[in-house]
Amino acid sequence: MPSTLAFLRYYLRPRPGAVLDESSTCPRGDQQLPATIFRPASARRPLPAWVVLHGLTYHGKEHPSLLKFARAVAASGAIVCVPDIPEWKALRVAPGVTGPSIAAGAAALRARPDVDPERIGVLGFSFGATQALTALARDPQLAAQIRGIVAWGGYAEVKRLFRFGITGNHDLDGVVYHEDPDPYGRWVMGGNYVTGMPGFEDAEPLAKALHQLAIAAGKAGIYAADKEMDPFKLEARARLPEHLRGLFDLFAPLTTQSHPDPARAAALSQELGNAAVRADPLLDPTPDLPALHTLTAIAHGRDDRLVPFTESIRLSRALPPATLRSVMITSLFSHSGGTTPNLGPVGLMREVVRFVRVLHGILDLLSKAH
Repeated sequence: MPSTLAFLRYYLRPRPGAVLDESSTCPRGDQQLPATIFRPASARRPLPAWVVLHGLTYHGKEHPSLLKFARAVAASGAIVCVPDIPEWKALRVAPGVTGPSIAAGAAALRARPDVDPERIGVLGFSFGATQALTALARDPQLAAQIRGIVAWGGYAEVKRLFRFGITGNHDLDGVVYHEDPDPYGRWVMGGNYVTGMPGFEDAEPLAKALHQLAIAAGKAGIYAADKEMDPFKLEARARLPEHLRGLFDLFAPLTTQSHPDPARAAALSQELGNAAVRADPLLDPTPDLPALHTLTAIAHGRDDRLVPFTESIRLSRALPPATLRSVMITSLFSHSGGTTPNLGPVGLMREVVRFVRVLHGILDLLSKAH
């Protein structure tokens, strides 16, 4: 529990000088991945350590929310390595680089005298969460180097993820939910896979336009559904050939326009999901998850607008029972675009207590007792 309290104290009120940042690199094949190492200033013994994987984000390891979380983990009494993954930073979906990136971060940590090499874990966010799970499931040699894994905001079925990103619909156990999805997700999806859809092999200008929209939102720090993105959409649409503009409008309608035709949106999500799995079979974690034997904690924000919370519940059900340590769906944190609901004093206290309990379990994954 002391490590949990230290995390919360720093997360809520960072103390200057309590956590030190170091620039570093992680060798991945013939590449040197830029990385930042966070460590507690007062550590005097070998500590547990985490490799942190960012998702598909323009800011990579410099994403503000990621930095805040990583520093708080370091304040709890751990060494944290956050490598930049250049493919993901460029918003290019490349599941094959996950395992080598984890191995590079773990090797950099093992080389440090302040790290306990027997207690190295992986903490993945969003796309990085699911890909970390599947990378360890596929590679027993790599998994043998990792003590525990935390998957925050991951997905279980890529086609369901695409359906949510385009239609806003998701479901679990017969209950259907709908949210307004963050369009950033479908821009990234389209930018990577629209040319793989039958009949759209020549749609490279559309793929480029959607990719540039996602880059523009990330670079400017603008929520992709905000009206500030409308001028970017108008400019991108004007440059497209006429025959691609209708499809562009499904991916990137102006905020003043009505929601796209639900039937067309559903058909688009199905075609795009099929194209993605054809191009990158490793995107689908379903065949691999039963083979994961690394201790795992799963967490997700209930109001997530990029990956619906139902996906983390599906992830938890796909893992071997002995592997799963905890599952938390929290209303206190959202991945993208969500707002903390008005829980009332009693509801908020209940949520905080539950969050603290699960956070303790997450930080305890690298405990010496395991």
